[in-house]
Amino acid sequence: MSSKNLEIERLRAVAVLLVVYAHAPFNRLLTPYLYSTFTGVDLFFVISGFVVSRSFMRSIPNFGGLDLMTRISESRNPVITFYLRRVFRILPSASLYTVIAILASVLLRRDGSIAAFAHPENIFREIITVYGGIYNYALAAGAVTDNLAPYWSLAVEEHFYLFAPILLVLCARRQQRIVVLLVGIAIVLTVFRPLTSGNVINVSHTRFDALFYGVLISVVLEHPPRTHIVNLEHLYSGGAALQTRLLAMLASNRLRTAVKTAIAFGACALLALLPGVTNTALLDGSASQNFDTSSAALLSYEIVSVALVLLASLNRGWIFEVPLLRSALEYIGSRSYAVYLAHWIVIQTYNDLFFRYYEEIPDLLKLTRTGYGIQFAAYAVISFLVAETSYRIVEKPFIRMGNLILKSTASKAKVPAYRDPTDTGRQ
Repeated sequence: MSSKNLEIERLRAVAVLLVVYAHAPFNRLLTPYLYSTFTGVDLFFVISGFVVSRSFMRSIPNFGGLDLMTRISESRNPVITFYLRRVFRILPSASLYTVIAILASVLLRRDGSIAAFAHPENIFREIITVYGGIYNYALAAGAVTDNLAPYWSLAVEEHFYLFAPILLVLCARRQQRIVVLLVGIAIVLTVFRPLTSGNVINVSHTRFDALFYGVLISVVLEHPPRTHIVNLEHLYSGGAALQTRLLAMLASNRLRTAVKTAIAFGACALLALLPGVTNTALLDGSASQNFDTSSAALLSYEIVSVALVLLASLNRGWIFEVPLLRSALEYIGSRSYAVYLAHWIVIQTYNDLFFRYYEEIPDLLKLTRTGYGIQFAAYAVISFLVAETSYRIVEKPFIRMGNLILKSTASKAKVPAYRDPTDTGRQ
């Protein structure tokens, strides 16, 4: 029986909180070391590759010794179902927030704003490139403005999933899949990134490796090895000579949970700090400001993200198995997609209103550390309220609609029924 892997859900919360903080008002003034926690997107990519590929692999039959044409024929319906899932999962909320962006832009312009976000004609151009599937490339080339900036990562994922399911069908055996994934990663690291001049952050072909890592974890753990990775549960099961006081302590549930939580917290902190501590141009002006977006830096973010997703995939309490914190992260994680889209429009609107009406706001809310804290809290609360509303009235209803349609199709054409792609528990 399957159950949702809630540790993955908690990691989603970590990822979206890093992104929300990266765009928070005046976040650089709080501490320069956390000047840009955009690494949440790297974590999102690895999570996505793991979750989506695992869901897809469970929907396709066991190919065994089937020839290529038979595999393609047997996988036709699961592949169609996969793309329909993506439509019902991604498109409704993405479309909603493009409409909200246009409306907010119109209202700000009528209020007298001259900010970049108050130009609905520019947002309209961005929307056209979003639906044309080229937004991230247009953004990287400077052909459009960045009023819909979060959509670049959606474009990377959708480009990746145009071929990822086909790749998993063509490679029937686990060993073949692992080899192909490793080759794909090598091509990104040694060909695409070095040969891409300028922006390597936003374009798809230089970011596919993060998604490949997630798929690789899924493929490797499809039949996990018998030896567990750092299995603290068995430390106390050795012979009498090993049953020391230290091992007894490690065997206790409380200490085991504390150790796991400390490791997870350390990895999350490392992911948050890496861009800031490597950007010495911001700290002391002694190095290139672009190192934090270099290929080497990206690889470091991805390695930490892989470690976190690998621990979460074990579903053994590695990711914040702490009461209250666990529940809060699971709640945020379940709404991470809505929060990711909502927070950007909130912060763009906030920035415009704050500086235009600065002289009229109370002194407590002005450029002071107390003001920063209050503004950050307001920004977070409004972002989560907007996200919660869209989650309830758009995201979940459309997922349920997809569920009903795909179940109906499955009963007629033997298509695998819709399954929530966040359901990553072991069978």
